[in-house]
This record gives sequence, C-alpha cells and structure tokens, in this order.
Amino acid sequence: MMIIPTSYWKLTDAEIVRHFDTVAKAISLPIALYNNPATGGIDLSPEVISKVLEIPNVTMVKESTGDVNRMHRLVQFADESVAFYNGSNPLALAAFVAGARGWCTAAPHLIPALNVHLYEAIERKELDLARALFYRQLPLLQFIVKHGLPRALSAGLELTGTQVGPLRTPLLPLEAPQVEELRRILVKLEVLRA
Repeated sequence: MMIIPTSYWKLTDAEIVRHFDTVAKAISLPIALYNNPATGGIDLSPEVISKVLEIPNVTMVKESTGDVNRMHRLVQFADESVAFYNGSNPLALAAFVAGARGWCTAAPHLIPALNVHLYEAIERKELDLARALFYRQLPLLQFIVKHGLPRALSAGLELTGTQVGPLRTPLLPLEAPQVEELRRILVKLEVLRA
C-alpha cells in the first residue's frame, strides 16, 4: 500500500510519523512511503523518512522530489533492506545510479520496450547503454512531466490508436500544437510512423 501524507493543515514531523504508524498498525500489508511534495503538499525530509522507516511494515519509499541529492541522503539514512523507487521521470538514470531499485512511471503506456531496456541495461551494469537509452527517451519524459501525466498520456494513447475518452474535469486536453509536438517525439521514438 502506498501512502502519501496529505493534509490541508501543515503537519509536524511527529504527526507525519504517527500517521504512518497508525495506518501500519491497522494493516498487515507492506507500506510504501510516497514523498511527492508537488502533489502532496508536504516534503518529507530524509530524517523524517528514516523515522517512518523504523515502523516494521514500512518497507519501501517512492521518492518524487526531483532531487537526486535527496536520493543519495535516503541511501545514507536507510538500511539496505529498504527499497527506494524513483518517481521523477527526468531523473530515471541518475536515480538508478544512486541506488533506486525501480522506477514508478507512466511512460510504459507509450514506450514500454524502451523503459524495460533501460532497466535491463542498469541491471546488467551496462552504463553506456543505459545512458544512451535514457537520453533517447528523455524528450518524451520531459514532455509528459511538463504537460501533466494525464493530459500527455491521454493524447499519446489517442495518437497510437487507443481510445481513452475524455479527461476528468477540470483537466483539459492538450492544445493542437502540443499534440503535434508529442506526435513528433513519438515518431522519433518509432512509436508512430512519419
């Protein structure tokens, strides 16, 4: 179960730790702490994360601050048994090098093979190949982050022939110039024909 501490009110570190502890005591499932200040409104410091990781069934961290230095600090604070996963698309390569065990991304909806090949290259410790694979997909990763995952993925899936229907309100679809930019990126990645 992935938990992100969201609250209208500013939470103290102790309240955040207590929140995770309360949920952990109520369930027997492994818990992934999700640090995403952009959507959750709270940035969990590595020190707070290390306190939450003392809770027995908190076994994973999804780190989405977009700061690779935070990932390095997380590795310094956390035991090797704690898995951390990257949640920042443009940092995929750096996160793997920093020790991420995986990458939580929606990009495989559009480029699954390229994402898998990157992961496999990292697993085989073929850094030159991993770097080439990462930079090949980076324009798409940057595009989907810049324009919002739901908008960009919906447009990309529609371009590839998968009908996904309208976005939920209040989201609006990409404008025509953005769709054309996405189409060019997908052509370059050989997802679409020119």
